[in-house]
Amino acid sequence: MIRNLLEGVLRFRLATLIASAAAIVFGIWAWVDIRKEAYSDIADTQVRLIAKFPGKAAVEVEERITIPIERVLNAIPKVAVRRSRTINGLVVFQFVFEDGTDDYFARTRLLERVRDADIPAEVEPTLGPMSSPVGEIYRYIVESKSNHTSMELRTIQDWVIMPKMLGIPGIADVVTFGGLPKQYHVVTTPDKLIRYKLTINDVIEAIQRNNLNTGGNLLLQGEQGFPIRSLGAIREPKHIENIVVKTENGVPVFIRDLGSVEISHPIPSGVLGYTIQNDQEGLIDVDSSVQGLVAIRRWGDPNIMGERIRAKVDEINENYLPDGVRIRTTYDRTDLVNYTLRTIGKTLVEGVVVVSLVLIFFIGSVKASLVVVATIPFAMLFAFLLMNITGIPASLLSLGAIDFGIIVDGAVVMVENIMRRYRDASPIDKKKGIIRFTVDSASEVGTEIIFSILIIVLAYLPIFSFERIEGRLFKPMAFTISFAIIGALIFSMTAIPVMMSYIYRNYFESQNPGPIEWHNPFYEWLERKYERLIEWLVERSKRVVAICFSVVGSLLVVGGLSLGTEFLPEMDEGGFNLRIFFPVGISLPESKKFIPRIRQLIYKNEQVNVVLSQLGRNDDGTDPLPPNRLEVLVGLKDYDDWKEKITKTELLLRMRNDLEAGLPGTRVSFSQPIMDNLSEAIMGTIADLAVFVSGNDLKVMRQIGNEVLEIVKEMKGASEYGIEQEADSPQLTVRVDREAAARYGINVSDIQQMVEAAIGMQRIDTLYEGPSDIPPKTPARFGIVVRFSKDYRTSQRAIENMPIISPKGERIPLSELAKVTLEDGPTMIFRQEGRRTVTVRTNIRGRDQGGFVAELRKKVQEKVKLPEGYEIRYGGQYENLARVGTRLAMVIPLTIAIIFGALYLLYKNLKYVYVALACIPLSLVGGIYALLLRGYYFNVSGGVGFISLFGIATMAGVLFVSRTNHLLHEDDEISVREAVKKAAVIQLRPMLMTMLLALLGLIPATLASGVGSDVQRPLATVIVGGLFSALLLVLTVLPSLYLILVGEREYNLHKKQKGPAFEPYSYLDQYPLEEYESEDLDSLSETKKTSSSSKEKKSSDSASKKTKKKK
Repeated sequence: MIRNLLEGVLRFRLATLIASAAAIVFGIWAWVDIRKEAYSDIADTQVRLIAKFPGKAAVEVEERITIPIERVLNAIPKVAVRRSRTINGLVVFQFVFEDGTDDYFARTRLLERVRDADIPAEVEPTLGPMSSPVGEIYRYIVESKSNHTSMELRTIQDWVIMPKMLGIPGIADVVTFGGLPKQYHVVTTPDKLIRYKLTINDVIEAIQRNNLNTGGNLLLQGEQGFPIRSLGAIREPKHIENIVVKTENGVPVFIRDLGSVEISHPIPSGVLGYTIQNDQEGLIDVDSSVQGLVAIRRWGDPNIMGERIRAKVDEINENYLPDGVRIRTTYDRTDLVNYTLRTIGKTLVEGVVVVSLVLIFFIGSVKASLVVVATIPFAMLFAFLLMNITGIPASLLSLGAIDFGIIVDGAVVMVENIMRRYRDASPIDKKKGIIRFTVDSASEVGTEIIFSILIIVLAYLPIFSFERIEGRLFKPMAFTISFAIIGALIFSMTAIPVMMSYIYRNYFESQNPGPIEWHNPFYEWLERKYERLIEWLVERSKRVVAICFSVVGSLLVVGGLSLGTEFLPEMDEGGFNLRIFFPVGISLPESKKFIPRIRQLIYKNEQVNVVLSQLGRNDDGTDPLPPNRLEVLVGLKDYDDWKEKITKTELLLRMRNDLEAGLPGTRVSFSQPIMDNLSEAIMGTIADLAVFVSGNDLKVMRQIGNEVLEIVKEMKGASEYGIEQEADSPQLTVRVDREAAARYGINVSDIQQMVEAAIGMQRIDTLYEGPSDIPPKTPARFGIVVRFSKDYRTSQRAIENMPIISPKGERIPLSELAKVTLEDGPTMIFRQEGRRTVTVRTNIRGRDQGGFVAELRKKVQEKVKLPEGYEIRYGGQYENLARVGTRLAMVIPLTIAIIFGALYLLYKNLKYVYVALACIPLSLVGGIYALLLRGYYFNVSGGVGFISLFGIATMAGVLFVSRTNHLLHEDDEISVREAVKKAAVIQLRPMLMTMLLALLGLIPATLASGVGSDVQRPLATVIVGGLFSALLLVLTVLPSLYLILVGEREYNLHKKQKGPAFEPYSYLDQYPLEEYESEDLDSLSETKKTSSSSKEKKSSDSASKKTKKKK
């Protein structure tokens, strides 16, 4: 079959090259069209459900909203995790679905079930945007040079910018952070209401009754029909002032008689500030501004969406914004994508250069080296074509670990063998013609190449069993490498023999061709030394094998026990997030005072180019954060532009020290923006380790959490630890005395209405404004609020003295109808799987996650006593580590089993399989100690590196065993000992090239330090270290192992078997070749005669030998 393939491609050489060129063209098109991104979307299918209950405390929201919705949504199928966060006035549910669940299926099922929840009528749960945790690709600020107020900028954002941005195809959501939403407040006092014998509820109802438009169907006149409209909706503040609340003695009482109508805003939930350097304006520092965060739909192309967003921003800046107002970009994912692609490109170019130099050095021919190097672009473009067809994006994870040395291994073996056969061709061989001889030469190694490449591809099969995060991380890489290797195999078996037949035709046909390669004195010296070494080692084969495998086994045990574990290395995204936690219970205005100083401490470092501070939460409820939590997005300059040559880790340590010294009592933690979103969405926390304490009583759970936290504080490696849900904070509680209220004939609802509207500033209606000459110059809608003046709601005493009007017109202080007290209550309630949960979080620095958690488990079990009904569970990144550890414990043995099966299919003899498989432990020891020397832990990236290493290392064993078997089958007189020595020397060059190319091709990836290189470093380190040890040990130990396992007697027993391992190289066998070139056809008849006479002579020689033996 392999020979027939080679005959076909060499018979139609021009067609083969045209087909290869066509594949290259399609590959270039695929690269232009393929989706490119920095990090693949590795999040599970998930849906957020948001329910707002304004003005209600967290406990009230939990009782009336969270628990009823939880109960009806428990029946939704395919849900893997259920979480919720409840804060004052808001609850956000998060449902994580099983792998493969369709987004629309998940959202539809949620909407169907949530309608059945028994919740207040005014609460309308809404689904979060259909975006992913990595969907936020663009941030901007709305800035003004004309002293526009924060309210004006927010109005422009809400009614000019946001609608335009949402109109971009592919945009899922635009979230606004900061600014003051505009509202119209009707401000009255209890005294005026009492004067006119009115209640706050009368004012609310009057406004609602006078803010209506209606219709009267059609007015038919002749042949026409006119729609009838009755316009009574409020359009401006004067309309509110002129609303009649009641008539007293024929005199109307207007809203303006009860108070004033003012333009105001709700109590802010978040504050945005920024510090940024502008080339024209210098340093810009703003304490209160407006930010927009743009998220694209799941599976969208960040590059395409980035272009659309930038084009829309330019359009808005030019045509729609008032003078002095503009949009400034503060974060663009495209920059990260481009930087990541540059990192990958730099690494790949360095790999190509290294591979090219190694090839020229060992092959000794620039032409032959270029033939091999041509495999790289073909294989990559072939991979791009299949990636585009299968929908795999080009990213750091899919392209970062490609090793050009592995890609060209098959091509190296093919070119080296053809060149060697051209060089050693006899006159009889040359009579066959270049095409026939090339078919013979390529057929010699075709089986080994195909099986070796097949083994490498099969080694990746277990990766496709990965699930959740690790599956989405490394499946694209496995697919991409497999596509590239298959492309390289196709090129090696088709285009390379054709190219060699064209390039070396004159050399082959020449009578005195001269050297085919340049004289390499170093390799010749190395070959001589190696031949002597093999002679010495083979003579002591048992001792060599025993010592080698004893040492290797001991090293594996020691190294394996010393190697720590983690899930993934921390990925560098360029910039970073900084989180600061102020004391619990602090108000937003008080927290805001510290932010300018924080930005100043951060921005003073010359490596920083932008600082964005976000205090509190946004208005849409997608991030339920308390007012004491500050998030700072820090943008960094390109690493090459840093004047002070320090590492990013050193910069973060300096910032931490400055902030903790400048703001005593604050807690500071650092993280990455994209990984932050992913971790919080997938695990419910951004920490490396989360200890979840579940139960019913928050006080008991917090006490248990404090006990666990004290243990964590004392452990080596613990960093940035704390309890994620803050302790209870003081709350002003109005507890109605029903008996007292009944005595005065006052309903509880009257008291609640007073508290909710007059104090809580409840939004009661909407004012619709048409286009005007002032910003935003477009139709807009603003809330209407009725409230008391500040004097009646700024202190506990003022609230206690607030008068309530009884049905008899009496003025009753609130303190006589209710007990107003300060009580501690929770500000955030976290629930998981239907139970309240308190989370103890910690990051782990300078220590492996697996060892840390094992120690913590032991100490918690010894020191923490759990009451009945309470439990502790370990999560965070460790949850992924535990899951993937179990998976790797199955996958790595499965990889070895697959390789074993492929080798047995090749050799049909277990002893040959054992010899080839011996390369695995010989390479494993190098991979383990490479991780230890670089200070890395064993993680998923390293595990995938070991899987790749097993396939690559086994290829060396396959080449050696196959070469030895062929030598034994070619020559009946050669002994196994001599065949082993000869095969080792013959295979020195191809084995050195294949393993050195694979090793050196990944050294740039091993040493890479740019943005996005963190995931590929452990993988590349394992392969480089493993191939280094394999290179030394396979070349020296494998011949002795073959001699011991096979031996003379064993070989003679199995020599009669016919299969790929024993097929002789027959240069003169009879194969029907048609349509050869004329000179080849002329020589074919002579070749056949020569073949027949050779066989007859060989038979007679064999018969005479047998006769002599009998005598």
